[in-house]
Amino acid sequence: MRATVESTTLPLLDRPGDEYAAETKHGASGDWSLALRYAQVPFYPDDKLLLLHGHALVFRLGLHIATERVLGGEPVLYVDGANTFDPFAVGRLARARRRQPRQVLAGIHVARAFSSHQIERLISDCLGAALDRYHSRIAMLAGLFETFYDQAVSDHSAEKLFGRMMNAIIRLTRQGYTIVCLCPSVPILTQAGRQRFDQLRVHADRVLRVQEGQGVVRLHDDGLNDGRSWEIPRTLLTER
Repeated sequence: MRATVESTTLPLLDRPGDEYAAETKHGASGDWSLALRYAQVPFYPDDKLLLLHGHALVFRLGLHIATERVLGGEPVLYVDGANTFDPFAVGRLARARRRQPRQVLAGIHVARAFSSHQIERLISDCLGAALDRYHSRIAMLAGLFETFYDQAVSDHSAEKLFGRMMNAIIRLTRQGYTIVCLCPSVPILTQAGRQRFDQLRVHADRVLRVQEGQGVVRLHDDGLNDGRSWEIPRTLLTER
């Protein structure tokens, strides 16, 4: 079922099954991601708004984060504004951990948006209720900027939509939810895109810049003065 904006109920593509509900009784894992755990990237309780930006592999990192949270017993909401959610990649990750793909996929609740109006409505009006409904504390927002390049939407309208969306994101983090934003570089190369990205970045508790080269994916913590970074083999993200 595709995303619509006709109600305040998040139009999810799936529903939790009994098998997944039984898994959630064990509580959530403290590990964040199969890949990030491999690289020993530390995360902290106050990291409520996380921004991963740069190389397009931010989307694959997001799938690792979502999969690991579900494996730890916590459902995940995934708002997809760039059509990047890959159930086959999640299935491969599940099998690598000797779990049934359908059990893991049942814990990732996906809603897709195809316009700036849709993604704003999903985040502003639907996401909070969906997090409560599915007893989740974490939402992945993939491709926040991709839907904002519709020439039929005026710059003024786009700014209003993005402003409401940012207010909703900030409100959710203040309520204790964790929001992970996955933003590749391409959609933020325009002036308007850069301004929106800067708005998001200034509110983020943690900013990780993702780069790729010579078979290695590097994550740089933009908030640390010592220039600390971590490395992940590209094959860990693309071939598992």
